[in-house]
Amino acid sequence: MWKRIILYFFLAVSPLLGQSLFENALEKEMAESLPASRLPFELNGYIRGGVFLGPRQGRSGVETKHGAAETSLKLRVQGGDLGSAFAEFRLSRDFQERGLSVNADVREAYVNIYLGRFDLRIGEQIVVWGRADGINPTNTITPGDMLTFSPDEDDRRKGNFLLRSFWDIFPFRLEMLWIPVYRPSALPFARVELPDGVEVAEGKYPDACMAHSGIALKLHFENSSVDGSLSYFSGYNPMPGLQASLSGEASCRIIPAAYRTQILGADFATSLGRTGLRGEFALSLPEDKEFVWGAIPRSQVEGVLGVDREFGDVSLIVQYIGKHVFDFDNPLPSATGFADGIQNEIKLWNRMIFSQLGKWTHSLSFRPACSLLHQTLTVEALGLINFSTEEIFLKPKVVYKPDDNLNLTAGFQLYAGPEDTLFGRIDRNVSAFFLEIKALF
Repeated sequence: MWKRIILYFFLAVSPLLGQSLFENALEKEMAESLPASRLPFELNGYIRGGVFLGPRQGRSGVETKHGAAETSLKLRVQGGDLGSAFAEFRLSRDFQERGLSVNADVREAYVNIYLGRFDLRIGEQIVVWGRADGINPTNTITPGDMLTFSPDEDDRRKGNFLLRSFWDIFPFRLEMLWIPVYRPSALPFARVELPDGVEVAEGKYPDACMAHSGIALKLHFENSSVDGSLSYFSGYNPMPGLQASLSGEASCRIIPAAYRTQILGADFATSLGRTGLRGEFALSLPEDKEFVWGAIPRSQVEGVLGVDREFGDVSLIVQYIGKHVFDFDNPLPSATGFADGIQNEIKLWNRMIFSQLGKWTHSLSFRPACSLLHQTLTVEALGLINFSTEEIFLKPKVVYKPDDNLNLTAGFQLYAGPEDTLFGRIDRNVSAFFLEIKALF
């Protein structure tokens, strides 16, 4: 029944979209007579080349972790008062440890419909919830890949097919999302060398049906002194857990498995004089229970409190991140054989993936930045210190812009931590120096 309703909806709006978004483009003579700024579409993008260099495994020296030549095309179509459209296409030639590959990606492609106080967006989208800097407990709409090699943190976000709508009720704005298709985040051990006899199998993910879809609601409040929101999510978390299938005494298949969860969230942003204040909080309540492998996280509450301040050409953001895990069980039981050892290892990986290595977790993130040489040179450092697990992440970089259409970027990213932590497991695989040249058009 729901498929028929959606089909009727698209049949009803497609003539309007076709008329409003593309009729000017079809009239070639009129388009050619218009100045560039008045054309019904805008095309831009970039071409970039970069390389990541990391420590060589097993002996001194360096090795190439990743290298890529990539082009991005962004198309914006203006349809007047009725709607608009946007699409970004990326084509890259990548070099990694496993050789060369060519990747074509539709990063985003969606159509907007404007109906007075009601806006509708349909298509491949990247949705980022939350007002904290970089760490967003309420952001579980679209997947990501924390191991993406890129100087730009935004490249870690991936798109998914969504139906997104906004309803303006001043001073409130209601955002509604329907997520019909599940797309998982990349697992953080993708670049880690697995032991002999251990392999990753096809994931247990929900198919595209109404019963497995997700929904999300967010009520925004904005005025001159404070911005805030309340949010609710019900669906499959983009980050799956891990199960396993044992065969024999020395063989194991790791199976990524999605799980349903509910998340209640809130965030705010305000200022006290020249100092900005921000906060974000989320209560996560998984609907299923799977404690054999630890493939479903425990219920938890997580909060971020931060301040930001500008001092002329220098800016600083500092945030405290706290987390409490309910019903946390520690330590792992002792292993008496291969099966017990694998079970404990999978449980540990799940705890690392879900960031639930302890009942309480306390972290600090910081992002100082400085603009120099008449804003042509930017020096920035992103950092995270987890005092509870002793994990550290640092990513300083320098961006030089000799003109508006050319960026030169250099820096390094460093992951470090004890062996039984996520950053400790992935450090030698993703810690690296990087260089990138990007030309914009």
